[in-house]
Amino acid sequence: MSFLGFDERWAAYLKVAEMNLGGVARVHGGRIAAVHRGAVEVLLVDETGAPDGVPDGAAHGAPDGAPVRIDLDIPGHCQDSESWPPVVGDWVGVDDSGHILDILPRRTYLTRPSVGRAALEQPICANIDVVLIVEPVVPAASRGRIERFVALAHASGARPWLVLTKADLANPADLQELGDGCEEVLALDARSAVDVARLVELLSGTVVVVGRSGAGKSTLTNTLLGATQTVGTVRESDHKGRHTTTGRQLVCGEHFAVIDTPGVRALGATMDTEAIADTFADIRELAASCHFANCSHGREPGCAVREACASGALDADRLDRYLRLMAEAERLRSRSDARTARSQDRHASKENTRGRRETMRLKGKNRG
Repeated sequence: MSFLGFDERWAAYLKVAEMNLGGVARVHGGRIAAVHRGAVEVLLVDETGAPDGVPDGAAHGAPDGAPVRIDLDIPGHCQDSESWPPVVGDWVGVDDSGHILDILPRRTYLTRPSVGRAALEQPICANIDVVLIVEPVVPAASRGRIERFVALAHASGARPWLVLTKADLANPADLQELGDGCEEVLALDARSAVDVARLVELLSGTVVVVGRSGAGKSTLTNTLLGATQTVGTVRESDHKGRHTTTGRQLVCGEHFAVIDTPGVRALGATMDTEAIADTFADIRELAASCHFANCSHGREPGCAVREACASGALDADRLDRYLRLMAEAERLRSRSDARTARSQDRHASKENTRGRRETMRLKGKNRG
């Protein structure tokens, strides 16, 4: 049986959901494998985690172990849930009519920040154990992009791992220190079965593969799972692969599940400043020795971080990237707070208007 990630904790969550939904004959456990416009694909399991049969009323049937397509625009789903709509990786409870009755509590939740001014976050996937950051070393690896992905992984609650692809085209000495903040760092050729076998031995749980366009994510996913996703050829001029993944999809292997994602061309900062601090643990450790507890590492006297830069113990470019990430996170948080306040004001204004109209209506009745 392929790995889907169902365990005793999910079984317990499902039992609780079934009890909370009194009157439902049976609640099927299922995991969201793909999200489309107005529909999702769900892999159903029984109470043991084995592939389950299709609910009798499911809109689009499928044999055991194959995804069931469920339309989201029909009534009966749990649209009032705070977690709605479901994302790839979510565990859900599905009734015999093919309705999603509950989205089980998420253990981890990965979002992608907006690059624009709106300070919005785009859901990527849920219930992942490892964020596998794929970064090619030819052309030169981007430290800033790696750090941004690592911060997103920390913010999600998952563990960041770094895989440096196309390592056969680079000098191994140039690959050091690229994985600061990562739990694991591996340099490999994604087309090498021997190299990928080393990674397979380490992986478990659910893994989401992220990185820029042309980083070799689909090639790596194909090799990990023995799948047949379309793999772009590499342009000789710049060694970049052509983009091939157009949507997020969960694919099950024998011992782990993989979620492949489309590549990104620009990546905003997470609003979670603690996650950024976790990514730059060396700077956080130095900052503990600053004279001022709220030192901004600018021109304050007694700044241990600046002193480390002056002595060469800390790379000045790394500090600059840290400060830019923190500043971007604070701006996004301020915009998000302002948008929330405006939304609350609009809601309060609408409620006041309804109240005034109801008062006038009642006064009119009393006069009559």
